[in-house]
Amino acid sequence: MIKSGLKNYFVNLKYYFTPVGTLAIGMIIGLSVMIPATLASLSEMLNAIIAIIGDTQVDFNVVKDYMVNSVTSLDWSDPIASLKVLISADWLKSTLDECFRLISIELQPYGDAIAEEVNGAIAKVKVCIAVFIFFTVAGLICGYFLTKFLVRRNIAKRDIRKFFLSGFVGAVIATGLQILCVWLYTKWKPSVFFTTLLSLFLFASSSLLEAYLVHGRKKVEIKTVLNLKNCFYLLLTDFIIFYLSMILFCIAIALTNVFAGLFIGFAFVEIAFIVIDLNAEGYVLNLIPKTNEGAGFVAAEQESV
Repeated sequence: MIKSGLKNYFVNLKYYFTPVGTLAIGMIIGLSVMIPATLASLSEMLNAIIAIIGDTQVDFNVVKDYMVNSVTSLDWSDPIASLKVLISADWLKSTLDECFRLISIELQPYGDAIAEEVNGAIAKVKVCIAVFIFFTVAGLICGYFLTKFLVRRNIAKRDIRKFFLSGFVGAVIATGLQILCVWLYTKWKPSVFFTTLLSLFLFASSSLLEAYLVHGRKKVEIKTVLNLKNCFYLLLTDFIIFYLSMILFCIAIALTNVFAGLFIGFAFVEIAFIVIDLNAEGYVLNLIPKTNEGAGFVAAEQESV
C-alpha cells in the first residue's frame, strides 16, 4: 500500500500544471478587471479633485515624495505582508489623507469635498480588489476539481451511479463519526484527548469501509479490506505523502521567495490531498480481479504492503 500510494503521487504529478494553470487564468482575469477599473477610479477621483480646487496653486512634488517614501518604507523582504498593507483600505485612506494634508494650507476649505471623493474612490478600489479575489478563488476551486477528475481516472475511476453512492455513503459515515465523538465527549469530557488519535483510525477505517461498499461489495471479503493492519498502513501512507508534499512546497519557497513559492508549490500539496482522498478506493479496486473492475492503483500490489 505504501509503495503504491507513493507511486500514485509521483505519477499524478504530471497534472501539476492543471491547478497552476487554472489559478493563473483566474488571477489574470481578475487583474484584467481590477487594474483598469482601479486606474479609472483613481483617474476619476483626481479629475474631480482638480475641478474642486480650481486655480489653487499646489506643490505636488511634496505629495510625490511622500508617496514614494510610504511605499518604499514597507518591509519588502516579506512581499506578501507588504502587498496586504499596500492594498488595505486603512493604508490607502491614511496615505491619501496625509497627502492632502501636505499639499497646501489653501486646500483646507475644500477638505470635506475632497474627502468625499477619496472615500468614493476607496470604495470602488475595494470592489475591484474583491473582484480579483473572486476570480482567483474561482480559478483555485476549478483547478482542484479538474485535477481531482484527472487523478481519479488513474486511481479509482467510477461511473455516475458509484459517484452518487460514494457521496451518500461518505456523508452517512462522516455524520456517524461526528455523532459518536460528540456522544463520547458528553459522557466523558477527557475522551477528547484520546478520541483525536482514535479519530485518525476511524477516518482510515471509514475510508476503507466506504471504498468497500462502493467498489468491493460482493467482489472481495470485507475482512480483506477492513482490518487494523490496513488502517495503519493507510494512515502511514497518507502521512508520508502529505509530508513529502510539504517538503516539495518548502523547497519551492526556499529556491524562490514567499510569493513565488506559494504560487509554485501549492500544486504539490493539492495533488497530495487528492491522492490521499483516493488511496482507499484505489486499494480496494486493486483487490478486485481485473475481470470485475478495470481500475486501480498504478502498478499496485495485491497485498497491504
